[in-house]
Amino acid sequence: MPRILIMNAGTAQMSGADLTAIQLSLAAKSAWRSVWFAQAGDLIVSPVAIPTDLLRYVGATLRFDPSTVLVLVPENAHETRVLSDFTLQSNTIVEQIRRHIREKTHWKLCACYSTEGVARLAAMLGIQQKGNDFALQRGPDLLNRKSHFRQLATSVTLPLPSGCIATSSEELFRAVNSLRLETGSVIVKLDNGAGGVGNVILTGKESAPLPGARETRRVLWPSFDPDALWSEMTTPSCKTVVVESYHLASSLFYLEFEIEENGSIAYVNSGNIRLHGSEDRAERALVWTGLELPSDLSNEQYSTAYAHAYRFVELARTLGYRGMINIDAIFSIDGRLLFNEANGRWGGGSVLHSIADRLLGADYSHSYVISSVRNVRLNSLQTALDCFVDEGLLFDRIHKEGVIPLAADQEAGTVECLVIARDRLVGRNFEHRLLTML
Repeated sequence: MPRILIMNAGTAQMSGADLTAIQLSLAAKSAWRSVWFAQAGDLIVSPVAIPTDLLRYVGATLRFDPSTVLVLVPENAHETRVLSDFTLQSNTIVEQIRRHIREKTHWKLCACYSTEGVARLAAMLGIQQKGNDFALQRGPDLLNRKSHFRQLATSVTLPLPSGCIATSSEELFRAVNSLRLETGSVIVKLDNGAGGVGNVILTGKESAPLPGARETRRVLWPSFDPDALWSEMTTPSCKTVVVESYHLASSLFYLEFEIEENGSIAYVNSGNIRLHGSEDRAERALVWTGLELPSDLSNEQYSTAYAHAYRFVELARTLGYRGMINIDAIFSIDGRLLFNEANGRWGGGSVLHSIADRLLGADYSHSYVISSVRNVRLNSLQTALDCFVDEGLLFDRIHKEGVIPLAADQEAGTVECLVIARDRLVGRNFEHRLLTML
């Protein structure tokens, strides 16, 4: 069945209405890497133009004819780099899609984020899918807010850090001063900030940047100013924060599931979330290196985390949600399992899993380790391909190992890459060669 792929990362529902330049850039990069979901006959609706060489390379790697894929870029999306609900329901884009899909009777609509606008677009196109009624009432927002996550997770007894929801600077002050007593550090999270960019860690001692936040900040607790932090953290469209005790982690990972149209729950993948310190000593956050699938949890850790996460996914299914859902968690240094948040949308590992599944088979995680490496200093897709061929790094279809450039950000002069290897040691060797040769 051909699909309409809606690449609407970075929407107001996902990241708030007050998007930063960094968030807009991430939304554009998400569209480029999401091209790897494409199959023959698909229709892509993207907020940014998809480079022709990228689509050709995707088709060559995954063995389909890229000329059968149509890409639509709404005119007003060029400036914002985001597909808003208003744009998706515009007469122009609806008519363009209608003209194309008349040639085939059955289509499936797949969106990064299942918004009200996506559901209304499906209705305009006559595409009936389970989960649309839930999306029409903005139900998926329940699965993409940190405050709602704490409420829903508590109802199914997920292990959570101690914490609470604050809707004023006074509540923020009380929460911080209460919760800091547990570990000496707290994390303050903007309710609808994606990717950790809305989080700040407060600690009473000198500390290097810690995972999960855009900044780790030393605070002299008696002089803690809740009004200043409240003003800094909140936005006109979001006046809610979540405050939690902060725990150092021995493992950072996620689990991803798909709730299919018939209501069945399919486990998709799990992965390690990898971070490292910046070379810039003034940088106040760790740098997200990428993901590594599958996660390196022990069997006992994985079984425990899976059992808890599955209960949350069952709740999402009962509510009426259909689609991808991923859940972030840690094992703390004292061995506690703690869940951080859930996201009812495509996750960072969704594309990686899709590529591995198509190239290696559904059971790839038993025999391979795949990882993403971000911000490789190469200025174009073709430069990356030429370099990887010369260095013997490019993915070899026969040996089923090597590096695949996913997308190039020419403005930043970087490429994101996927590494496929037989085990973690080989994968790390590929990564080392990839980075040191540059």
